Amino acid sequence: MEWIAILKCPFTGSDLRALDAREMETLNQKIKANAVWQADGKPFGTPIDQALISVNGVYIFPIIRGIILLLKDLALVDSRDNILRETIGADKQLVKDFYDQKGWFTDEQGNYEDAVIFEDLRDVSKDYIRKCHNRVNSFLNPSGKYMLDAASGALQFDDYLQYSANYTYRICVDFSFQALSEAKKKLGDKALCVLCDMTNMPFKDNSIDGFISLNTIYHIPKDEQVTAMKELYRILAPKAKGVIVYEWFKHSPWMNAWLLPVRGFSFIRNRTSRLFSRLAHKKDPEKMLYFYAHPYEYFKTHLPFPFQLKVWRSVDVRFMKIYIHKALFGRQILEWLYKKEDENPEKFGLKGEYPILLFEKQ
Repeated sequence: MEWIAILKCPFTGSDLRALDAREMETLNQKIKANAVWQADGKPFGTPIDQALISVNGVYIFPIIRGIILLLKDLALVDSRDNILRETIGADKQLVKDFYDQKGWFTDEQGNYEDAVIFEDLRDVSKDYIRKCHNRVNSFLNPSGKYMLDAASGALQFDDYLQYSANYTYRICVDFSFQALSEAKKKLGDKALCVLCDMTNMPFKDNSIDGFISLNTIYHIPKDEQVTAMKELYRILAPKAKGVIVYEWFKHSPWMNAWLLPVRGFSFIRNRTSRLFSRLAHKKDPEKMLYFYAHPYEYFKTHLPFPFQLKVWRSVDVRFMKIYIHKALFGRQILEWLYKKEDENPEKFGLKGEYPILLFEKQ
C-alpha cells in the first residue's frame, strides 16, 4: 500500500495511515453496537475489512471492495459531535445519483446508459470518435507511476485504457461508487479507485505524473469549476502534463450556426412546457444532470496558470445525428473534418464544441 503516501485527509490535509488489525477489530465492534455514523449523519452498520485514518484520529475512511472512500460525507465518526453541519450540495448530489442509479449500468447490448444518452454509437461515427479519443494520449507524457483519471466513470470505451498503459497505477477518481466498481473490474490491481470530490482532491501537492478529465468539469457547479482545475494543477508533478476535455456548448459559434434551428426549437419547447406546467400548478420536471458551460474567456481570466487550447472534437452528438449518415458520405465528411482539426487544432478547439485544455507544470 505504497500509494497511501500520496494521499491526504480531505478535512485537515494531514497524512493518512492504515488501521491495524486491533483498530479494525475495535471499529467493527463499535459498528456492531450501532455507535458509528457517516459524517453526513447516517448510521453505518456494515463491518469493513480495511480503512484509513487521519493522524488526529477523528475521521476514518473505509475501503470497500477496493474503493477508498475519501468523500467527507462518507467518513466514519464515533461521536455525533463530529457529524458535519453541511454536506454535499444539491447539484453535486444530482450528478452522483444519476451515475449511481442509472448512468453506469448497461443495457441489453452492453452499452452504458451514459453512452446511450450522450454519445453517438453508430458505425458511421465510430472511426472519427475513436481517433478523437486517441488524441488525448498524444498530449500526455508516455509513462510514469501515477496517472489520475478525474471523473473516470466506468471507463466505458476501450480506447480510454491506452492513456495509462505505461503508468504503474491509474488513479480513478469519481463521485459514483458504481462507476469505480466498474473501473476496478477492468483494471484490476492497476486501479487505485478513490471516491472523492474533485474540488477537494485528497492528494498531496506535486504527486501525480499526469491527469485526464474527460467531459466532466461542466457537471461541477459553475462557481467551483475553476477550483477543480486548480486542484488538478496542484497535484500535478513538475514536468507532468494534464488534459481536460471541456464543452463550449452555446459558446461554440460553429455549433450555434449549424444547430440554430434545433436549439431554437428546443428553447421554445422548454419554455412553453414550463409555462404550461406552472399554469397547471405542476412542479418543473427534475433535472437529469447538472450542466454549465463557461466560455473560453472565463478560464483565461480566472485560471492563475497557463494552458494551451487544442481540439478534441469539433462537432457534438446532435450535429452528427442530424448531418452525418452513411448514405450521405458521412464517413468521408468525418475523415475530412478530422484532418482539418489536426491542421488547425487551436482554431477548431476555440470555435468547435469540445476543446482540450492542456496543462504542463513547470
